Amino acid sequence: MEVKTVLIVDKDAETLDILSSRLEARDYRVITAQESEHALRLVVDEVPDIILLDSKMEKIRGNDLPNVIKNSTHNFFIPILMMVERENVASQVLGMHWGFDDFILKPFSPLEIQLRVSMNLKRVYDSVQANPLTKLPGNIAIDKKVKERIVSGERFSVCYIDIDNFKSFNDKYGYDKGDDAIVQVSRILLHTVQLIAGDDIFVGHVGGDDFILVMKPEQEEVFAANFIEEFERLMPTHYSKEDQSSGEIEVKNRRGEVEAFPLMSVSIAAVTNLYRDFSNSGEIAQTAAEVKKFLKQQPGSNYLRDRREQQLAEIEEADRLFNIGKEKRAVSEPLGQVLLNAGLINEQQLQEALKKHFTTGQRLGRVLIQMQAISRNKVGQMLEEKLGVPYVSLKEIKRTPKVQRLFTLQYMRSHGAVPVKIDGRRLKVAMIDPFDLNTIDDIERI
Repeated sequence: MEVKTVLIVDKDAETLDILSSRLEARDYRVITAQESEHALRLVVDEVPDIILLDSKMEKIRGNDLPNVIKNSTHNFFIPILMMVERENVASQVLGMHWGFDDFILKPFSPLEIQLRVSMNLKRVYDSVQANPLTKLPGNIAIDKKVKERIVSGERFSVCYIDIDNFKSFNDKYGYDKGDDAIVQVSRILLHTVQLIAGDDIFVGHVGGDDFILVMKPEQEEVFAANFIEEFERLMPTHYSKEDQSSGEIEVKNRRGEVEAFPLMSVSIAAVTNLYRDFSNSGEIAQTAAEVKKFLKQQPGSNYLRDRREQQLAEIEEADRLFNIGKEKRAVSEPLGQVLLNAGLINEQQLQEALKKHFTTGQRLGRVLIQMQAISRNKVGQMLEEKLGVPYVSLKEIKRTPKVQRLFTLQYMRSHGAVPVKIDGRRLKVAMIDPFDLNTIDDIERI
């Protein structure tokens, strides 16, 4: 049976001792705080199942502690039991707008404490079914939150968090270590939200290695940047030093063959109603699945917002979108080996770049450019010679509005193709993979 965590917040040390002993005797795990700020930190760090809170605790940033906790929407489901003096019960209960769910009278009855805690935990489980591992709201609460945003008509973003290469980690290190990694991700999510002061950001756990956040569109990019940075700093520590150094792990696949997998990374697929309206959460999930499919093809951790109905206004954005992994997809050999064979870098530069690549997780091409070992144009010129196809830099091309309207951003992103120029009855298209015959046929039909 899973042990439930109770957070008790009271300035009186004797009250904390009495309640702790009574609840621990009933197999609850108890954590305590005597200050509001400390209590708020414990809510984020420990994510308790239930909170017993004295009515006399000091305010935080001018607001009552229960409201501060409840306004942080990933905590909205945690029941708060207000502990009140018998003579103050009328005024306290009439003040239910404080944000608490139930109350307990002082002095305490041991049986009443046990029953109130047990009943409130059951009510929460039945209503929102919080994930038992991370204690974040589960699918029922997630669906409810998304529906609320759709009905409200306000602008919102839904971010789908998916851990890449988690299965290979789980297979090698076991389910206990896998659970530790999942809990670590949930804590990074909560700390990131707290860091960007996202009190109104909802954090939910779909299950396994999938999480969902609901936020304002303007919070999305800041959240993604901070979360990825913290993820890539902390998650490698779950691997052995040998695996951290190599940047990959070896695991037997279903055929019994040993296969190499990269370390865990994260894909953040964002869907917003800035560019189109959604009538239900299923449409949002389908759109996110399409974005995630694209992100899964890219190395490392990535974030991308869907702009299905928005035309690409700036050619620089297309260059930024398709910069990820384009060298790898353009040739069959690894990028480092291709550049080495072409004489554009030497063995020492390649080894130094690979070391930094494995240590920092940065893409090899970006590392080489930062090292000033090679320029982007040289890579393009090498590919032009190798493939016999003209190389163009999208930053140097000016497109007419008519050309810009030909393809949507979603089409360019999914097919790796950007319309460049209309020349009479001919359309010139820049492609990541100029030998993608399916895309060429599709463009001809369009």
